[in-house]
Amino acid sequence: MMAGAGPLARSTLVLAVAVVVHVGLLAHITPAGVIVDPLVLLAVAGGMMGGRSAGATFGGGCGLAADLILHTPFGMSLLVLTLVGYLSGAITEQIPSAGRLARAAIASLLAAGGIGLFAGAGWLMDLVYVTEAPLVRIAIVTGAASLLTNPLLERATRWALIIRPRMTASPESTARGG
Repeated sequence: MMAGAGPLARSTLVLAVAVVVHVGLLAHITPAGVIVDPLVLLAVAGGMMGGRSAGATFGGGCGLAADLILHTPFGMSLLVLTLVGYLSGAITEQIPSAGRLARAAIASLLAAGGIGLFAGAGWLMDLVYVTEAPLVRIAIVTGAASLLTNPLLERATRWALIIRPRMTASPESTARGG
């Protein structure tokens, strides 16, 4: 169906699904009394899979989608998730060959850090409802959700950003010169 669609169409579809899941399902499931934000998790995955530039762009899309459904100043999520996507890409580029479990652990820490960035932005804007939230609990639950969902989110962002797996040359093909 979407085989010929470009990254913009695919990313829009992934973000739309994330918003529907967030509003329709995750808003009613509150582990430890907090709501998991799938857009933070997607921004992290976008940066990890696409690098700095694609991460910032994909994170910006996540932030714009979040701004449409959250009751925070418009642009706050856009700024924070653009930074989260960029930083996820920048940090992941320093660890080029991490295994699946290591990537999930890194994503978990980055997602929890994203909550910290959001809290910092709320503090700078003097948003009491953000700074008085149970931020440590939110960061822990978000990190755990990222740890559990990272393989799915990696696949979704690879598909959305049209990232092809890197092919390594086999010893036979290099011996034959091709």
